[in-house]
Amino acid sequence: MIPPLIYSSDKCKSSAETLATSIGTTSSDEKEMIQHCHLYLSETGLSFFHPEARSTKKFKIDFNSGSTRWRTNRVEHEKLIKKALGKHEAPLNILDCTAGMLQDSLLFLSLGHKVTAVEQSKILFHLLSDAINRSNDQKIFKALTLINANACSYISKGQKFDVIYFDPMYPTSKKSALGSGQLEYLARILAIESIENDSIQDFECLSLMPIQKMIVKRPIKAEPFSKKINYQVFGKTTRFDIYI
Repeated sequence: MIPPLIYSSDKCKSSAETLATSIGTTSSDEKEMIQHCHLYLSETGLSFFHPEARSTKKFKIDFNSGSTRWRTNRVEHEKLIKKALGKHEAPLNILDCTAGMLQDSLLFLSLGHKVTAVEQSKILFHLLSDAINRSNDQKIFKALTLINANACSYISKGQKFDVIYFDPMYPTSKKSALGSGQLEYLARILAIESIENDSIQDFECLSLMPIQKMIVKRPIKAEPFSKKINYQVFGKTTRFDIYI
């Protein structure tokens, strides 16, 4: 169930009502609801709050600062993702099946490729859309199409891509998922929307698509989804399994 959307002032009321209808929830300016799980719209953007999250700050995506901005500014140093993509004569048409925070999609865009990023969560989709609208660099997003859908359902409609990129959420562990405020919030958002995908089933579905290459991002020690790997690219904590 999507939590209610609270707006900060009458200036945001109309936008909040339109957004709430799109997401499938209600809008309100009732400040007594502020301690409960909610979406929050102010003049500075859209955010999400969960009272049980370890972080007391609202979850808000920002492409103008932080690690994502830092990585896109130094994309020439992203050797692992470049090796995984391999050599190509023209820009690739990439399907990012798990948009998440768009971190890897932004790297693909920075490298000059066209990206369709699919995000199943309605909440996360709208948080991403809001962050894109607030970005100071609109040029990088011109080659991005953001879709709110299940990747397997979306690709079955016949869209054609050169590369499928699949980065399922890592298994919860003390060192990873709960060690990051952002990852914890992502997990809580998926739980609220009752999104529980089977990564192996998704992989099997996506691997049936007629594409040049499929790249799967995995924890360094995780079992591969299939033994039919053509090659792998290893980092310190993650690896890319490439299927051709």
